[in-house]
Amino acid sequence: MSIERQANTAVLFADITGSSKLFVDVGDDRAREVVATTLESWSELAEENQGHVVQLRGDGMLSTFPTVDAALVAALALRDLPYQPPLSMHAGIHTGPILRDADQLYGDVVNIAARMADIAKRFEIVLTETAGQQLSTAGWKLRLIRKVPVKGQAETMNIYLLANDKERVTETLYRPPQHTKTVHNKLDLHYGSQVFVVDSVTATCLIGRDQACSIKVEHQRVSRRHAFIERVSGKFFLHDHSTNGTYVDDDGGTGPTLIQREIYQLKRQGVLSLGLEPKDNPDNLIRFVVGF
Repeated sequence: MSIERQANTAVLFADITGSSKLFVDVGDDRAREVVATTLESWSELAEENQGHVVQLRGDGMLSTFPTVDAALVAALALRDLPYQPPLSMHAGIHTGPILRDADQLYGDVVNIAARMADIAKRFEIVLTETAGQQLSTAGWKLRLIRKVPVKGQAETMNIYLLANDKERVTETLYRPPQHTKTVHNKLDLHYGSQVFVVDSVTATCLIGRDQACSIKVEHQRVSRRHAFIERVSGKFFLHDHSTNGTYVDDDGGTGPTLIQREIYQLKRQGVLSLGLEPKDNPDNLIRFVVGF
């Protein structure tokens, strides 16, 4: 089947939460039955509201809709189902161009819709500002929240929140911050004679032995794709995926910290040493400086 391009499609990500505790409370067989029945009901409600279910996987559903209105109506129908405690749901919606290949969807729109679901809490539905502005039906009780950090996005995003009406007694009063937080523009990485800059344009840097790495470090203790650095909302995060870990020695710190299969925020300045302590690796240190 050839890849199908769709110009403007609303994407809904919905997830069941609380299933781990349900398995403990009622046992594997009963919990699996409850989750499967819930996903079956979700699928039916999506299709009843003009949706196409792309995937039912684990505890979640990925579906597409011709309009944001249809996606939001479907999300509300999912929210208003009766859930066996401790189960609940949360959902995210974004809209834009997508690529479809059989039962797979591709494109940044899909990723951002998933991030909106991650932001949503118990029985909440979160829409991107783009999706919220395409709603044609008036009367939605949406709250605009500005400058929300979103994983994988170089800049903060404005989002619309449809809060939990199932259990709400009083609505939380939201007051936008009077002062925005400090946002750093770039991270300079110095390795030998190389200087690599992570900023709003080049938001990631892959480090390791692989030819595809932005900074290539040839050492037997270094993994092929050892780690990458990501800029999120003016902050810089080291993601280690290696066998031997990454040592981070921050300026003014108490000594190197081993980061192994973890995420670590890089602040101010310091050095990175892949696979072994900085004192044992003087020729392969990567020096970093966070600046404006």
